[in-house]
Amino acid sequence: MAIPLKYNIRSLLVRRVSTAMTAGGIALVVAVFVIVMAMVAGLGSAISDTGSPDNVVVVRKGSTTETSSAVNLDQFDALKFLPQIKRDPSGNPLASPELPVQVLMQRSGGGSDNVVVRGVLPVALQVHQNVHLIQGRMFRPALNEIIVGKALVGRYADTKIGSTMRFGRGNWKVVGIFDAGGSSFESEVWADIHNIQDDTQRGAYYACVRIKTVPGADVPALIRRIADDPRINLQAQTETDYYKDQSVVANQLRALGMVVAVIMGIGAVFAAMNTMYASVAARTTEIGTLRALGFRRGAILSSFLIESLALAVAAGAIGIVLALPINGFSTSFGNFVTFSTMAFAFRVTPTVVIQALVFAAVMGALGGWFPARQAMKLQVVDALRKG
Repeated sequence: MAIPLKYNIRSLLVRRVSTAMTAGGIALVVAVFVIVMAMVAGLGSAISDTGSPDNVVVVRKGSTTETSSAVNLDQFDALKFLPQIKRDPSGNPLASPELPVQVLMQRSGGGSDNVVVRGVLPVALQVHQNVHLIQGRMFRPALNEIIVGKALVGRYADTKIGSTMRFGRGNWKVVGIFDAGGSSFESEVWADIHNIQDDTQRGAYYACVRIKTVPGADVPALIRRIADDPRINLQAQTETDYYKDQSVVANQLRALGMVVAVIMGIGAVFAAMNTMYASVAARTTEIGTLRALGFRRGAILSSFLIESLALAVAAGAIGIVLALPINGFSTSFGNFVTFSTMAFAFRVTPTVVIQALVFAAVMGALGGWFPARQAMKLQVVDALRKG
């Protein structure tokens, strides 16, 4: 026979002060956990959403990032006519040579960050199908015109349409703002690739090439062809895999966040354990009475565990509510892989909420287990005598 749940609820309400203090500690731990996981989810989403499954990134062999790569014009000419590459209605290959460089950009509130300026051709908008202009127009070739990712607007100086931005060796006029579906491209500035080559004195070299494959293309065969063809001799991988490799920073943050949460959680477990031990001590007579009424040891154990779990889960729900205002909050982060700054938004996803509730339940179970075992082991006669 199980002990009614209302008995545990009434017990928690009777001990208002200790219950509130324990619940507050667990709620704060869960709130911190949610904030860290929301940051990791937002950063990971910004990185993973950048990749398209039908795009392939081509870089120099041995390069781990596009910024450390170099592709010459002869390699690009041999590459862009491979049969697996999709073509536009006019028959032009959807192959986008690109040259991302890093520049210091002044923040609106003071200070500066490394921001990526990506040299591209107009074909880039067809290859990067999640990128589209939301204000203004596309830059015109051979002119110092730029389009700016919407995540940079307002965060950095001179990012509005009509403004003139200074970087490199020249002045650049902002003529458009683009959206990239929340991906890392929204933290970039795009300009004509030939202007960027001249400004950085890179000659005829590109950093990488992005190609859009035809539906049903044998992508592994394409990747092997790019590597084995002596005219090309480059390294390729799908854009999805490329950005999966770049998400190492998000994975490291997730691991660090879990370590911090566990350390804080240990303190919350001891607080819950202390509360439940006090509860057992204060209710010795009640426990003896319950045993005398026929409730078995297992029912006593389950009752105290449920009480601890209910307290922890309720506190966890409060912690989640406390952390919810962070959802959608935009911030920036220095990527230690590319050494550039990327803007992203915190995301309190259903997965994060479930993880937080499970985390709270684990704290409650650990905090209630030993006190519950102590309550279960009390002898009826001894319990009634102590009362």
